[in-house]
This record gives sequence, structure tokens and C-alpha cells, in this order.
Amino acid sequence: MATSHADGLIDEVCTHLEPFNATLDLSLYPGEHSQYLSPIISKVDTIKDFNSPIRSATRDYETIILQDILHLHSLPLKLLQLVYRSLENSAEVIIVQKCGAMETSEVEALLEKSEFRAANTIRDLIEGCDVIVAKKMHMWGNGL
Repeated sequence: MATSHADGLIDEVCTHLEPFNATLDLSLYPGEHSQYLSPIISKVDTIKDFNSPIRSATRDYETIILQDILHLHSLPLKLLQLVYRSLENSAEVIIVQKCGAMETSEVEALLEKSEFRAANTIRDLIEGCDVIVAKKMHMWGNGL
């Protein structure tokens, strides 16, 4: 998960994942961050600025959540391309951003350019936020 403000969403994700013995890696971009204490948090990286990418290896993750990052990042397309390479085959990216921070059609177009498919925008899932989910589909697009 990459975020510009660690908040209650991290706690919710940790609570959801704990029964599955999953792990959560955090990439913290500049911003306000609350305390996050959970045994499933395995790695915390501090990212120095919104020009920098997240740190990850190829096919390292099953899901990546970008919380209030995409509209602030200086290279949002490059960031999504890195996320694409960082995901396992048939994995997904979840973008959570405050309503109106970036037009959802613009986000969906960036996802399409980075080879993500089946983008869906979910409103009213998290109050005041748009949630956009897209899939990396095995053998589609770049085929990575």
C-alpha cells in the first residue's frame, strides 16, 4: 500500500487481512501519517517525494493500493507502469482518492495506457472517496 497519509484505511486493511496470515508493505509518501501498529505490517518504506517510485520487485504483490498518490505524483503514468510490473499475473490495483482530486475518466485512461483492464469506479464505498479498481490480466497487454 502506498499512501500520502496513513490513516484508518490501513487499520481496516490490516483487520481484513489478519485472518489470512497475509502481510502488508507500506510506502509512505510525504504527508500526515497516524500510528500504524499491526503484526501483519512487514516493511515500511519512506518515499522522499512525489517524483519517486514505490520500491518493489517484479511480480512481488497480489494487490497494490494507491491512496491519494496518483493525483500528486509528478509521473502518474510511470507510477502505474511500475505498479503493473510489481503485480502478480491476474492481480489488481486499487486507487483510493478523495472525490474530485482527479477525474475518474482520467484515472481510467491512465490505467488503460498502463495495460490495466476492467477498470471500475466505486462511489460511496468509502465516504468522500472514489475507489477505482483495475486488473492486470495474465497474457494481456504487456504480458508481464
